[in-house]
Amino acid sequence: MTPVERVTSGWRSAPIAIFGLALLILLAGVGVIIQNEWTYDHARVEQTQALSDILAATTAAAVDFDDPAAAQQAVDGFRMNKQVRRIAVYRRDGRVMAGYKRDGTPLRPTLATMRPPGANVIRVKSPIVQAGQRIGTVTLDIDREAPFRRLSRYFVLAGLFVLAALVVASIGLAQAQLRRANRELGSRAEALAQANVLLEEQMEERAKAEDQLRQSQKMQALGQLTGGIAHDFNNQLTVIQGSADILTRPELPDEKRIRFAQAIVQSATNAASLTSQLLAFARRQPLKPERIDLNDLIREMRDLLDRTMGERIRIVTDLYKLPCRVEADRAQLQSAILNIASNARDAMKDGGTLTIRTRDAGEGQDGKPLVALAIEDTGEGMSPEVLDRIFEPFFTTKRTGKGTGLGLSQVYGFATQSGGEVEVDSKPGEGSTITLVLPCIDADALAEAEAPEPEASDQPPARILVVEDNEDVGAFAETLLSELGHQVTRASSGEEALDIARRTEFDVVLSDVVMPGMGGLKLAEVLGREQPELPVVLATGYSQEIVESGSGGRPVILKPYRLATLSEALAGAMRR
Repeated sequence: MTPVERVTSGWRSAPIAIFGLALLILLAGVGVIIQNEWTYDHARVEQTQALSDILAATTAAAVDFDDPAAAQQAVDGFRMNKQVRRIAVYRRDGRVMAGYKRDGTPLRPTLATMRPPGANVIRVKSPIVQAGQRIGTVTLDIDREAPFRRLSRYFVLAGLFVLAALVVASIGLAQAQLRRANRELGSRAEALAQANVLLEEQMEERAKAEDQLRQSQKMQALGQLTGGIAHDFNNQLTVIQGSADILTRPELPDEKRIRFAQAIVQSATNAASLTSQLLAFARRQPLKPERIDLNDLIREMRDLLDRTMGERIRIVTDLYKLPCRVEADRAQLQSAILNIASNARDAMKDGGTLTIRTRDAGEGQDGKPLVALAIEDTGEGMSPEVLDRIFEPFFTTKRTGKGTGLGLSQVYGFATQSGGEVEVDSKPGEGSTITLVLPCIDADALAEAEAPEPEASDQPPARILVVEDNEDVGAFAETLLSELGHQVTRASSGEEALDIARRTEFDVVLSDVVMPGMGGLKLAEVLGREQPELPVVLATGYSQEIVESGSGGRPVILKPYRLATLSEALAGAMRR
């Protein structure tokens, strides 16, 4: 096909809509020019009227005092404007007072004899007003528009015609090519759509498979966790059950009776430690804070860390002379350090160096000092994708059976509950540094904490109100306190305890936290308002309220508690 044939074919195939579009463009161009012409004329009239009004205001005094020279001086100020064709100032009787014409011809002597303006002239009039009375008139003639401006608009119109013709020609020629291309693209798009549907089905199946795999891994990890805890609990229960059976035997020597009783106490302590680890993992553990020197703790754990890391990993300590101590749960802090060290050991498969540093971390947002414990390894490091998920429960990069994905989650739970945070710095091939940042306690709090307290046995008998909804636990607490010589009154609910406390005087209240109806925190709050001098000690095995809101400064003892723990807590509350 020749070029001419291609052009004519393109024109024939061009739809009527294209020609309609070109026509609309032309009409729009004409409309724009007409609108522009009207707008320009309107603006020129307003501008001319403004000039006339200014001259009327300027010459008002001259007309009022019949001073033609002053009026002419005001008029001469407009001679610089080359578009002004004629200006005249008339008195009240219509006689000319001042003015000029651009062509130099004289002005008409009166307003009535003034000739009408030409087609290309804009004429406006403005009254001269003085003290609210019209004393004269200003007339101003100005050229409507320079000829070259009109020509420029006509050139724009011609350009629009040419542009529209070029647009129609281009669209007409391209239309045929687009149709052929569209047919080819249609066939390819159909094939691509089919492939896309197949890909989406495969992606959906893969996503389901990945979800199922993640769920199975979580269930497997949870099964390992619960199985291990069940195993450890059964070991402790075996000791407790066996020792209890032996203690029931008649004529058992006192030496064996004491030994088996101690075995029960030790096993119960171990079982309580297991539940405390579970609550720490769930970030719901009511921690038992102590004043701890981090440097001393690291030195105490050195042998344990050496055994944990093995012979291929060298441990280096860089302990800064810390200006303060931290207030944290010693067991949970040790567990966090071991968890981080264990992960570092697994990252250094061929051996390496584990560096433990302590340093001053400046001040927190509340202005309190902070201390940092950094554990650095020379292992393989972590990718950004792994870094984003390391604190997720059950997330692990280890193969099945080698890790539960709970270690760093426990570390994060401990740090946040202790008022601190965890920082991680790691790059692939450059090792990892995990830093625990914890708040310090000030010197006054430290001195108060280290001040010796009198023994619980030295405390005189007291009147104690025990609030416990569990009958067995309440009876147990009553027995313990009675053994210490205290006078005990029991209540099974917060409402009952409040009613008793309003009628009877007590030295201290021991209340469970979680109870039906009014809980221990609410009871302590009401008693604090009604009897602020009455101390309240809270007892709990787990309480979401205490974890989230705190105890309001009241002492808290954790279940299961022993006789010495209970006695010290009550004695301390009564000494405050």
